[in-house]
Amino acid sequence: MLKLFPDDRPLVDIVKATKVYPPDIVAVQNISLAVAKGELLFLTGMSGAGKTTLLKLICAIEQPTKGVIEVGGRDLAKTGSAEIQQLRQEIGVVYQDFKLLPKLNAAQNIAMPMEVAYRDQREINSRVDELLAILKMTHKREIQTGKLSRGEQQRVAIARAAANSPALLLADEPTGNLDQDSANLVMDLFEQLNREGTTLIIASHDESLYRNSDYRRVQLEHGLFTNHSSPRQLPLINQ
Repeated sequence: MLKLFPDDRPLVDIVKATKVYPPDIVAVQNISLAVAKGELLFLTGMSGAGKTTLLKLICAIEQPTKGVIEVGGRDLAKTGSAEIQQLRQEIGVVYQDFKLLPKLNAAQNIAMPMEVAYRDQREINSRVDELLAILKMTHKREIQTGKLSRGEQQRVAIARAAANSPALLLADEPTGNLDQDSANLVMDLFEQLNREGTTLIIASHDESLYRNSDYRRVQLEHGLFTNHSSPRQLPLINQ
């Protein structure tokens, strides 16, 4: 894991952020949230509540209409494109539409972020094999992802996001196409990453992922936080 993020402040700090899409669609409105380094946080809420938009703001795919988004102490709106690209090497993202390369096989897709980071080929191969085994996908290693089922594609996308043991991992409905056994495997992987130091923000309406756990949960509804459950009361406000 790379070490660009300081230890003495929230890893993600959102201050009074609003995102409006043309012509006047308010996706999130005036929300604040601090996520500590090493935390595993769930964003909950129905489809359209603003979860995906919030994740896009955190990884700088979108910019806020108003407010400040800081990641690792950097105000993303004031960070140059070269530094944003460097920052993204420390962020793993699981997209709802997966964004796999369909003509490459499962192993090649998982290896991509490690190749971009110039990891040693033996290390890449070992990590790919490890992730495929954890997610029970070893037998799909050489199959083009375009020929895999939706659930299998989702597991490949999760393995790719986890490949570099990123400092921050954002997951958007990561179990939406999975049966319960596969969802449990994914949650086991997320918890392993968290124990190893990765901060995770997981957007999900799958209560089985966090039921009976102590993980902090924040609920979005119409772009506003409506509920906050946590053993550690970190800042969260709508003002």
